[in-house]
Order: sequence, then C-alpha cells, then structure tokens
Amino acid sequence: MLGAESRVESRLKKLESMVKNPMSSLNLSTLLDSMNALAHDLNYPFLRKNKNIEAFLNRYEKLVNELRELQVKVDDFEKVKLIGRGAYGEVQLVRHKASKKVYAMKQLSKFEMIKRSDSAFFWEERHIMAFSNSPWIVQLCCAFQDDRNLYMVMEFMPGGDVVTLTINYDIPEKWARFYTAELVLALDAIHSMGFIHRDIKPDNMLLDQHGHLKLADFGTCMRMNSSGMVHCVTAVGTPDYISPEVLQSQGGDGTYGQECDWWSVGVSLYELLVGETPFYAESLIGTYGKIMNHHNALVFPDDVEMSQNAKDLISAFLTDRKVRLGRTGVDEIKRHPFFKDDQWTFDNIRDTVAPVVPELNSDIDTSNFDDIEVEKGTAETFPPPRAFTGNQLPFIGFTYFKEDQLLSRTGSSSEEDSDDCKENCKDTENSADSKKDLQKKVKQLEEQLDHEMQAKDELEQKCKNATNRLDKLVNELDKEMNSRQKVEASMRQLERERALLQHQSAENIRKVEMEADRKRILENELNNLRDQLEDMKKRNQHSQISNEKNIQLQKQLDEANDALQAEQEAVARLKKGQAEAQKQAQSLEVSLREMEKKCSGLEASKAEQEKQMRGLQDELEEERREHNLKTETLADLQGTISLLEDEVKEVKSSLSKVNSEKKELQTKLNNLEKEKNNQEIDLMFQLKSLQQNLEQEEAEHKATKAKLADKSEVNKSIEEPKSEALKGMESTLQEERNLKLQVEEELLQLKKEHSMLDCDHKQAEQKLEELQAQKEKLSEEVMDLTLRLEQETRKRSLSQSDLKAQKQQVSALASSEKQLKQELNQLLDMKQSLEKQNQELHREKQEADGQLKELKDQLEAEQYFTTLYKTQIRELKDECEEKNKMYKEAQQQLSEYQEERDSLAAQLESSLTKADSEQLARSIAEEQYSLLEKEKIMKELEIKDMLARHKQELSEKEATIDSLEESNRTLTEDVANLANEKEELNNQLKDLQQELQKAEEMKKELESLKVTFEKQVQSERTLKIQAVNKLAEVMHHKKAKEKGRGGVRVVDSEMHKKEKENRKLQLELKAAREKLDGYIFNHQKELDDMQAMMIEETHLRQELQMALDSKDSDIERLRCQITSLSVHSLDSTSISSINDLEMADGFPDSRLEGWISLPSKNTKRFGWDKKYVVVSSKKILFYNSQTDQEQANPFMTLDIEKLFHVRPITQTDCYRADVKEIPRIFQILYANEGESKRDQEAGEEPAPYERSNCIMHKGHEFISAMYHLPCSCEVCVRPLWNVFKPPAALECRRCHTKYHKDHLDKKEEVIAPCKVNYDMSTAKELLLLTSSQTEQQRWVKHLLKRIPRKNPTLSPPPVSRRSPSESLPHTSPHVSPESSPKDSPRLSHRRAIKIPSTRQPQTSDKSS
Repeated sequence: MLGAESRVESRLKKLESMVKNPMSSLNLSTLLDSMNALAHDLNYPFLRKNKNIEAFLNRYEKLVNELRELQVKVDDFEKVKLIGRGAYGEVQLVRHKASKKVYAMKQLSKFEMIKRSDSAFFWEERHIMAFSNSPWIVQLCCAFQDDRNLYMVMEFMPGGDVVTLTINYDIPEKWARFYTAELVLALDAIHSMGFIHRDIKPDNMLLDQHGHLKLADFGTCMRMNSSGMVHCVTAVGTPDYISPEVLQSQGGDGTYGQECDWWSVGVSLYELLVGETPFYAESLIGTYGKIMNHHNALVFPDDVEMSQNAKDLISAFLTDRKVRLGRTGVDEIKRHPFFKDDQWTFDNIRDTVAPVVPELNSDIDTSNFDDIEVEKGTAETFPPPRAFTGNQLPFIGFTYFKEDQLLSRTGSSSEEDSDDCKENCKDTENSADSKKDLQKKVKQLEEQLDHEMQAKDELEQKCKNATNRLDKLVNELDKEMNSRQKVEASMRQLERERALLQHQSAENIRKVEMEADRKRILENELNNLRDQLEDMKKRNQHSQISNEKNIQLQKQLDEANDALQAEQEAVARLKKGQAEAQKQAQSLEVSLREMEKKCSGLEASKAEQEKQMRGLQDELEEERREHNLKTETLADLQGTISLLEDEVKEVKSSLSKVNSEKKELQTKLNNLEKEKNNQEIDLMFQLKSLQQNLEQEEAEHKATKAKLADKSEVNKSIEEPKSEALKGMESTLQEERNLKLQVEEELLQLKKEHSMLDCDHKQAEQKLEELQAQKEKLSEEVMDLTLRLEQETRKRSLSQSDLKAQKQQVSALASSEKQLKQELNQLLDMKQSLEKQNQELHREKQEADGQLKELKDQLEAEQYFTTLYKTQIRELKDECEEKNKMYKEAQQQLSEYQEERDSLAAQLESSLTKADSEQLARSIAEEQYSLLEKEKIMKELEIKDMLARHKQELSEKEATIDSLEESNRTLTEDVANLANEKEELNNQLKDLQQELQKAEEMKKELESLKVTFEKQVQSERTLKIQAVNKLAEVMHHKKAKEKGRGGVRVVDSEMHKKEKENRKLQLELKAAREKLDGYIFNHQKELDDMQAMMIEETHLRQELQMALDSKDSDIERLRCQITSLSVHSLDSTSISSINDLEMADGFPDSRLEGWISLPSKNTKRFGWDKKYVVVSSKKILFYNSQTDQEQANPFMTLDIEKLFHVRPITQTDCYRADVKEIPRIFQILYANEGESKRDQEAGEEPAPYERSNCIMHKGHEFISAMYHLPCSCEVCVRPLWNVFKPPAALECRRCHTKYHKDHLDKKEEVIAPCKVNYDMSTAKELLLLTSSQTEQQRWVKHLLKRIPRKNPTLSPPPVSRRSPSESLPHTSPHVSPESSPKDSPRLSHRRAIKIPSTRQPQTSDKSS
C-alpha cells in the first residue's frame, strides 16, 4: 500500500511539474489555449448541428468566455504609436494600463501565417525571447492571442536600429569595433541556446536607452541538431547578407552550421565602415552571383580609410565555410587583433559607455523610428467553414506570461482589498466617547499632514527653481561655448590664411632669388657669348661656318635679352606682390591678437559660470538632504497614519453600534405608532357608538316629553333619574376626551423624539462620509508609498538575484570548461570515425525521408479530399431537401396570395373608377389655373433676368476684350523679349564657337612650334655628333703623325686650343638644351591651360544650351497661350488656319508638365526627390523647383529624338522598391548621348556587352533566372515565382519577356520572336515616380507618342574589342518595349537608388 501511495504521489508531482513548468508542452497556458481554441473552432452554425458539439459548447461556452475575459488581452494596453510593419503584421508602442509601463507589442495575423503555410516560424522567436536571460537579446514580457492575431509584448528599444545610426552619423572604425564586439557576444548567446539566427543585418540590431546593442527578430532562427548543423532546403535571409552555403542549400544537400551567421557579421562590419554592402547588385541574380564568386567580388575601396586589422577580419569572415573565422568557436574571434581596445574588453563592454547614447524626451520617445502611416483597411479573417478546419489548433501553447512583469500592481491591490474586507467584518463594537477622541486625533493628524505637505510643496518648488536656474546656466554655457567654438574656428581660419600668406611670401622670395640667380647666370652666359663672338670674329672671319655660328649666337643674344627683360618685369611684379602679402600678414596678426583677447575674456566668463555652477550644485545637495529629512518625516507620518487607520476602524465599529441602536429605536417607534393608531381607531369607534346612543336617547327623551306633557308629576319623578344618568354619561365623555388628549400629547412627544433621532442619524452619516473620504485619501497615499517601497525592494532583490545567478554561472562555466576540454579531446577522435558512418546513414535517411514525405503528402491529400467530398455531399443533400420543402411551401403561398390579389384588385378597380371620375374634373381645372399663373410670373422673371444678363454680358465682353488686348500686348512683348534673348544666346554661342576655333588654331600653332623645336634639337644633336667625330679624326690624325715622324713631339698649344673649342661647344650645347627644356615646359603649361579652358567652355556651352532649351519650351508655352486667347477674338476660319499651323509645329499636343519624383542619391533607405518636369516638343526638362523653371535653370535635359522606349515597370525590375509604389513607377530608356546634366561628373563606362552566358532563340538573348517576387509567364498560367522554391525561368535581355525554362527545353513553338533590336552598350535608363497610377499612364502614353519612329537595326555581336569610333552604330536603335536592367538606377540593399552618372561621349553626329 505504501508503495502504491508513493507511486501516486510521484505521478502527481510529475503532473504538477509539467503543468507549472512554462517550458513544458503541457503547461497551464497550453491547456487553457487548447480549451479556448477548441471552443472557437467548433462554434459555427454548421458544426453545431452535431449533437456532441452542441452539448460540449453548451457545457463549456460560458466558462470559455469567462476565461477570455480573465486572460491578458489587447484592451489591457493603450496604443501609443505604430513603429514597424512587416509581412505578417505590425509593431506598436503600447503602455500597460495597470502598471503604466511601456512595451513594444508585435501583432501577427493568424490568417496570413496559415495562408503562407509558415505557421511554425514564430515558435523559435517566442522561445528565444521568453527563456533567454542574456542582456544581448530582447526580452519577452508576455505572449497572448485572440481569434485573429498573436501578440508578443517585448521590451521597448528607444534607440532604434543600427540603420538609423548609420544614416545620422558617419561611423568611424572605433564605433564599428564596439558594435561588432557586442554583435559577436549577442550571436554567441543565441548559439549557446542551440539556435542559428540566419538573418543578421543592421535592421535587426536594436539599441536600448543606454546605446547598447540587442538582437531582435528571431523569426528565421532554427534549432541545431546534435552535430551543430541545420537542415533546410530553402534559402532564408536578406539577399545581401546570405552566405554561399545557404544559397547552395537550395535544392541541394541543405546542411550548414553557425558559420553562416559569422558571414553576415562580416557583411555588416563592411557596411558600417564603407557605407554599402560588399556584394551589392541591382538584381537578385547579380547579388547571388557576386556572393558565389566572393573570392573575386570582395574589393576594399581606396577612398575609405580602413585599418589592416579590419580588412583581415572582414576577409576572414567572408571566405569559404571550411576556413571561415568562428567555425571552431567564439574565442578565436575574440582573440583577433581588431578587437583590442584601451577602454573595454569583452567582459566589461556592457558596463562601459556606448559611443552614442540616445537623447530621449520621455519613455515614449520615438524620434529614432520612422513615421509609418496607419492602414485603415480591414484585415482578412478566416471564412466560416463548412466542416471542422482547426484554424486555431496550430497556435495552442503560444500564450506565455513572465512572472513579476504585468501583475505587480494588480496583485497588491487585490490583496489589500481582501484585507479590508476582513477588517470590515471584524470591526463591530466601540463606544461614542472613543469616537470623539478619535475625531480629535484625526483632526490633529490632518493638520500635521497639511503642514508636512506644504513643506514638501515648498521643497519641490525650491528644487524646480534650482533646476530652472541650472538649465538657464547650462543654456548660457552652451551659447558661450558655441560662440567660443565659432571664435576658435575663425581663429583657425585666420591662422590658416596667415600660414598661407607666409608660405606665399616665402615662395615669392624664393622665386625672386631664383630669378636673380637666373639673371646672374644669363649675364655670365652673355659675357661668355660676347667673348666667344669676339674670338670667333678674330679667328674665322672668312669661313662660312663661323658666319652661321655668329648669326645663331646673335639670335640667341637677342632672345636672352628679351628673356632678361621679361624676367626683370616678373621680378618687379613679385616684389609688389610680396609687399602686399606682408601688409595682409600684418593685418591678420592684428586680428589674431584681437581674437586672442576675446578668447581670454570668454575663458574668464566661463570660469565665473563654473563657480556659479558649483555653488548651485552645493545648494542642490543641501536641498536633497532636506528632501531626505522630509522623506523620513513622511515615513513617520505613515506610521501615524496606520495608527489613525486603526482608530478609524474603531470609529467604524462605534458607528455600527449607533446604527444598531438607531434601528432598535426605529422598531420601537413603529410599534408605538401602531399602538397609537389602534387606540385612535378604538376611541373613534367608541365615540361613534356613544354618539349613536345619545341620539337614540335624545329621540326617546323627546318622544317621552311629548307623550308625558300632560303628566307633569309623573315626569318630575322620572326626570330626576334621567338627569342623574345624563350627568354620569357626560362625566364619562369628558374622561374619554381627556384620555384622547393625553394620547395625542404622547404622540407629539414621540414625533419630537423621532425627529431628534433623525437629526442625530444624519449628523452621524455626514461624519461617516467625512471619515471615509479621509480614509480614502490616506489609503491612496499609503498605496503610493507602498508601491514605491515595493519597486525599490524588487529592484534590489532582482539585482541581488542577478548577481548570484551570474556568480553561479561563472563558477559553473569554469567547471564545465574543464570538463568540456577533457571531453573534446575524447570526442574529436570519436567524431572522425562517426562522421563517415553518419554521412552514409544521412544519405540513406534523406532518400527514405523524401519517399516518406511524398507518400504522407499523398495520403493526407487523399484523406483530406475524401472527407471534404463526403461533407460537401452531405451538405448538398441537406440543402437540396430544405430547398425542395421551401419551394413547395412557397408555391402554395403564391397560389393563395394570387387569389386574394385578384379579389382585392377587382374591388379596388370598382372603387377607384368612381373616385377618379369625380376628382379628375376638379384637379384639371385647378391645375390649369395654377399653371397659367405660374407661367405669367415666370415670364416676368425671365424678362427681368434676360435684361440683367444682357447688361452683364455686355460689360463682361467689354472687359474680356480689354483684358485680351492687354494680354496680347504683354505676350507679344514677352515673345519679342524671348526672341531677343534667344538671339543674344545664339550670338554668345557663335562667339564661343569662334573662340573655340581660335583655341584650336592656337593648339595647331603650338603643335607646329613643338615640331620646329624638335627639329632644332635634332639638328643640334647632329652638330654635336659631327663635332665629336671631328675631334676623334683630329686625335687619330695626331697619332698617325706621331707614328710617322717617330716620336717627334708637336707643340701643345694647338691641342690646348682645340680642347678650348671643344669645351666651348659643349657649353653651347648645354645652354641650348636648357633653353629647349624651358620652351617645352612653357608650351606644355599653355597646352594644359588651353585644355582646361576648353572644358570650361564646353560646360558653359552645355549650360547655355540647357537654358536655350528651357527658353524654347517657354516660347512654346506662350505661343500655346496666345493661340488659346486668340480663340475668343478670331473667326472660325482664322482659328482653323492657326490650329493647322501650330499642329504642324507640334505645340499644343506635345507639351506636358508636372511634379515627378526621381530616385534620391546617397541614401541608405529608399527615397525619392520631387522634381518639376516639362516635356516640350524637342526636350524633356528636369527642374529642382518651379522657381528654377521660371529662371530657365534646368539641372538635366533629355533629347526626345534620343528616346528608345517608355514602359511601366514590374516588381522584378525594381525588387527593392515598395510594393505600393510599383504601379506608379515608369522607366525611360534613352541613348547615352541624349542626356546633358549641369554638374556632370565622369561616370562609369558601360560594361562590355557579353553574350557568352546567353541562350539565343528567335532573336531573344535569354538569361537563366529564379524569381522570388510576384512575376508571371508570358505564355502559360503557371506561376513563375515562389518565395522559397522558385521554378527555373528565362528572361530576355532586350525585351524583358519572361518564360518558363520548360517551354524552351521541350522545344515548344510558343515563344514569340523578339521585337526589340538596339545596341545595349549605348542605352541608359531612368526610373520616375508619379503621384498616382492614372498619372503614370498619362505620362507613359504621352511620351510613347513623342518617341521617334525609326527602322530597327540589329546590333552586331561584339566579336572583339573595337575602338570607340568603330563600335558606334550608324543608325539609331529600335524602340524597345522594355528596357535592360544593366544601366538602371542602382538600388541599395535598403531601397536606396543611385543613378549612375555617365560621361558625355565624344562621338560623331552620325551616331544620332
């Protein structure tokens, strides 16, 4: 027996632990959820026809409704603002009504999750947030549900996400190191729980109120198996952050580990430092291609400063999974030199101050979140089923409630209410004297409380005043600091200018010295040349060679003299510039001294203000001390309040006694009144009976008097007893009257006593109400104080428990580390042997699982369809029977109604004919009379109106004629002015063209000079060679003579002379070379200046051309206005002629203008910039605003003749844009040379046009693709896209038509030939966003009409690379129905668009 009892106890304990444990699958919340879900899924009219279901619902429906009312629901929270929206729901900032705490509530639609068959993804998110104690993970406070949605109440992260941080700040490497370290710790926390995140990106990294990072959005998490791997066949995550092994899992093995998260960490670090993801591309295929080819695609830009450690860490993360950093654990990541920092380590990083601490105005500050529009549309819900569907069953067990979160306030109030009830039951007996004493004490305590509250208010006012002073001082300090910073900035600028001027003066001095040295050298050279000339004249007067040399030397002398003069002038200019620079430097020094004085004054004022700050801080500390004393007095008052409460309870008991006594008195009064009434009734009855007796006796007395009038003697003897009897009767009457008076007096006294008691009762009630009000006030104050105390105690207990838990975790981790190291060594050996077996088993298991899944799916589908068909057949039979019955009953009723109708109709016709014949005559006469009167009045009114209208029309016509004449004059003047302006601009263009021609001529002259100088250099080189050859001949001749004469020496004077000649020749050569170098340098400078001038002139010419185009569009608009105005004044013939003329020019039809948005540049999030666009007959003009349009200042123009095609886009063409914006976006395809921009930079050259990966078919250039976004096949009805497993597809690079790959593989003759033939290397695209879909259609229709119709020409395949002149097409490409995605505006990973700026190609006019 004892064993059986122990077994029962153990079973009960197990059950209790299962029910109480929140991590078990059979806890209390799951049981309640199952009851709620079952009741909801069965509560439909069709299902309630089943008797068992009806009985179940009748039994438990009320209980389930009570359960729903008692559980946590949406009404318990007050919605503040919408802060996020996703595919399945939205995130609201809410405040809990009871505890007044702020949370972020995530709302998920059950219908959407079941529709997309992703009903299991939220379990991991709930589990991680609910059961993780890590500070790096967003905590879940509670989770609940209703029939439509799931709700997760999480802690609010007011700092926003890291994306907003990157938008607001340029993140240096130090900040990136801090946030990456925190991200590593957060990921380690998730991995230690046995999960892989699979969607690490800056959007999912949130910042708390202290600026520290926390991970969120665990909807993509997946639990690892025992080997630390995950099996998934679909690619999950954001495209730019997906690792290669996750992409390879699509349709393959589908196993990978936690290393995929470290890949995303590397991408996030690269994005923080560079500002863009490393594998960014315009399309999904492009990004996936770059990720798979990451060895070649990963490039670090040169314009971004990045340390070598950062590059090493990024490249260590973005490698193959076998070599990737973090594959063995977090420790190798922590040991990387990139994470070495002086201010923090991985152990204390949470305790350090974050780089950016968010500035919050309140607990509901949402300044770090984007504003999201609230959608007013009704959400989809489950339709009423015709059979049991179990829509609520997948969500059983979702409800979760963390302890000490939301019930902290409500629980204490319920306990206090129960205590009050008990005390009210116990309080029954006390006296009236104690009541008076208590009242006195209460009054005294109330006075004390009032005094204390006044003192408290005074202290609070003092604190507020002090804080206001502090704020004012801080503001003044900030202002002075700003002014000081401005002064310092101006000081720095002045110092820079001073340094620049000093540098310029030093350079000028150096140049002067250089010029002086050059002058000396030139003078020396002149003297030498003069000496040489004199020598040459003396020696070679008759030789031709000497004459030529003399001429050359004279020329050189003349040139040297000219150069000397020019250099002397330059020296004079430099001296003047030096003097001016010295003056500027002196003035700057004076201003510097003044600024230094101002700085010293500002520093003194700052010191004074700091002293004031210190004094105020001391005052604040004193006031805080006083505040603490007051809090202590308040605590004492709380004690006295508790005593008062006891006394109030005693007063209540005494009052209850008084009430009981009052009730007793009332009962007595009622009894007395009843007795009084009874007595009055009795007395009245007796009086009436006596009166009747009296009347009878009087009647008898009169009769006896009449009878016995004669018998006087007998009467005398009889009257005596009668008088005695009468006297006795009167005495009894008087006694009864006296009794009656006494009773009435007693009644009056009782009434007085009753009124007195009523007064006492009312006074007692008033006192009771006053006491109750006092008690409520005191209890409210006590409640507030107790709540504060409880919060502080909870905080202390939580911190202590956290400390203990952390210590225990540290000790446990230390011990487990040792054990794990020992076990690792053993397991590594085992692992190698088991891996081979595991792989073989895994393959077999996969094959078996695949077969099993297919069979199960078939079975389930067949079972489901059979049940559906059976239920539908039953329902249809029941409906048919019911409809037949209803049809028969309706036919019977119809026949009865028709008979009644016929009889009634006959009666009506007979009665109506009589009435109508009588009324018709009267009504006709009356109507004729009233109509005649109305016609008379109306005609009079019409005549008056006609006269008034005639006068008004005459005056209006005169006014319109005057206004038209004036407007015609002004318009003709405007047209004349515009024509003059156009002529002036044309003249300016002509002047510029002439200047360009002159510049080109100058260039040609310079080139010819260069050629002549090169020829001179070559001639001098030949002369030098000749001189050297002559020297060699002389030396050989000398040696031959010496040999012939047999060692006879010749005089050394000839040798010395020739050596001198040789040296002189060498000196001349050097001088000539130096001169040549100087000339070449000067000419090169002049060439560079001319090229810069040419570029500036081309820019000016382009701006002038753009201004001319805008003026032309204005002239068109004015001409249109003139024609519209002339319609009023001209005849029909002239109107038709004018219209013919203008339609020939193409004015009225060709013009369109309005506001259109272009993709914004350099933004991380998707954005548009509004621009004013004007379409004239020849150009599309883009303005920043309407004022720019009025000033004829466009920033970009497109030539309409260079347009290829205009088309609306689909979601696949721009997958990063918002889905709602896609119907309003259209795309323009145009030639590269048709674009002209104001500030046009040298853009990227178009990528080479490759066809190696293309499949050629019927003129199409197909590329294989897979679409994850909505898309459709051009031929069949089958879907061409899927989020997880998209089918194989083909897309033409030219016409963008999309087909299933099966159509081409099966060689089906379904695909139509390609209609678009243009050279893609010259094409360029632009995205435009309109205000509505109708506007988009209007713009597209209008621009399609304006596209020039030209003959199509096929672009030849580029076999080899050609020169730009060869590669240009001779004819314009054909109009394409869709544009290629190659040069489309670049969309960043967060929907930011970058329009690639292209260089103005220098092509011939033939290409147009």
